[in-house]
Amino acid sequence: MPEKKREGRPPLDPDDPSVQVHFRLPGKEYDRLYHEAKAARLELSDYLRRTLRRGASRPPATEP
Repeated sequence: MPEKKREGRPPLDPDDPSVQVHFRLPGKEYDRLYHEAKAARLELSDYLRRTLRRGASRPPATEP
């Protein structure tokens, strides 16, 4: 019998487990992000991951 395929997205790094994240957005912000994701031809979840990853790779802003 063939092995059953695992459901869901596999962890990105086996040594770094994924965590659940929940947040709220105002409706206008959600709509804006949804349209940006659609324009980028991505699902909203993938678009948010990419955006967060890009933001996390920037150096922190310095205060004057």
